[in-house]
Amino acid sequence: MDASAHTDRKIAGFEPRWIVAGLVVFAAAGWGLAAWQTFVALPRTAVTARVAYALQLVDQFDDTPAHLAYVQLSADMKPWWDAIEEVQRKIQATADDDTRDRLIAERDASLVAFVRDRGLASKVDLLIASFDVFTRCIAAAACDADTVQKAIAIDVKRIWRTFRPWILERRGSGRAEDRDFGRPLEELYFRFVG
Repeated sequence: MDASAHTDRKIAGFEPRWIVAGLVVFAAAGWGLAAWQTFVALPRTAVTARVAYALQLVDQFDDTPAHLAYVQLSADMKPWWDAIEEVQRKIQATADDDTRDRLIAERDASLVAFVRDRGLASKVDLLIASFDVFTRCIAAAACDADTVQKAIAIDVKRIWRTFRPWILERRGSGRAEDRDFGRPLEELYFRFVG
């Protein structure tokens, strides 16, 4: 092999094998950076954004008519809570399933009557419907479900357990618009509480 042939294989003073090795290292570094961005940096950013949006929804809820209804219902429902105190004690004390079921049905019917008689239906309906935004946000993965759960799970539990008879009454009304009444609240309850 003559010297000119050996020189032709060199490019700008580098052996071709070193150029290839340099390109391989450069490509590996690029792929590594892309992998880090894809699997580490972007997911962190997405999680942060979902947490921030969840907290924003919770904060916004505090400034809604539904939250005002929730606060007002705390006072509005006190006479009903006082009235069912004895029934609640009996429910907890009885070992007989049939008796317990009868007492629960009596308590549930008294809630429905109380809400109607006191004109609280619009407040209760507004409060129950307000949880749709949280359900949709979680379903769309736009907000962090754990953050929403930590922020509102106790409220979801209380509202569902208290107003479940009202929700079931509305669903059984036969009206098409009531068929899925309270479904978002129910979904959150079973998601958070089980």
